[in-house]
Amino acid sequence: MAALKVIQWATGTVGAHAMKAVLDLPHLELVGALAYDPAKSGRDAGVHCGAAPCGVAITTDREAVFGMQADCVLYMAQGEGKRDQVLDDVCRLLASGKNVVSTAITELIYPKACGEEVVARLEEACRAGGSTFHATGIEPGWASEVLPMAMSGLFRRIDHLLVQEIMDYSTYPSADMISAMGFGGPPEPVPPTSIPPGMGGAFGAPLLMVADALGATIEDVIYECEIAVAQTPRDAGGIRIEAGTTAGKRYRFSAVIDGRKAMTIEHVTRMGEDIAPDWPQGRGWHVTVEGTPSMKLACEIAVHGEDANDQACHATAMHAVHAIAPVCAADTGIRTFLDLPQIVGRGAFSLP
Repeated sequence: MAALKVIQWATGTVGAHAMKAVLDLPHLELVGALAYDPAKSGRDAGVHCGAAPCGVAITTDREAVFGMQADCVLYMAQGEGKRDQVLDDVCRLLASGKNVVSTAITELIYPKACGEEVVARLEEACRAGGSTFHATGIEPGWASEVLPMAMSGLFRRIDHLLVQEIMDYSTYPSADMISAMGFGGPPEPVPPTSIPPGMGGAFGAPLLMVADALGATIEDVIYECEIAVAQTPRDAGGIRIEAGTTAGKRYRFSAVIDGRKAMTIEHVTRMGEDIAPDWPQGRGWHVTVEGTPSMKLACEIAVHGEDANDQACHATAMHAVHAIAPVCAADTGIRTFLDLPQIVGRGAFSLP
């Protein structure tokens, strides 16, 4: 069987991990790579991601990429807050006949969360190109969707489902994202807020997906947030965080089902291990189910002391790379975790 031809769109931390995996896997072939940084233009894609030279030069010419022939595009731009641009790019790629696997906007993991207009745009682009769209991530994307859905078959009743990401983001490789999350800013209090179902953005997507999978209806979504401040100044996440500014956020989105908070996604994010020591500790993802039976699944990352943020970016990249083959084999249209077969690590035992 011929290798699937892949274009890498964006070559940052996640993109570089993905590109190296594409080069290493025999059933995939890298045929193009797009970067936003002019300094990367012309650089060999293999050399850029720490592999041997591969003969594929990175380009900054978007039009050239739109015109390339490929089976799939790994679209890994920093897309949060840029939904219109991402949708324009993705729909144009899909309409050109290229399948797309994206990590750019987490709410696209379940496009229904974005509203009917977004779903219609994506479906029309897929019809025009005979292509398939799939979005993924690690959280949201894997921890708050794949894990609880895989576990759900064990339960007679779920009283409350809690998914937690617990991470120290002080080494996260995106100063723009860290700033956008409010770190280093004033510790403004956030009162509990009611959000209409389907309007929860990135966290509405996993809540809706799991609810649909389990046949439940979300009546309301409650947003809550706690903030911790830095006691000492520090450089973390690529930015300066002064004493007294935001250095920890513990925020949660809870879906109300049958009149109770039945499902919660919580992120416990620090800019240093000393921040908010009373908050849950660890680095990874926990799924806790109160019900019959009760159960807790703890997934820790970087267990040998590696950089947890880099390893999480690597895991994000691999979940997208391993989705390429099933997405290319799937029927035309939007295909979420509810539609695709289980995504498995094909070749993981033999990769260098």
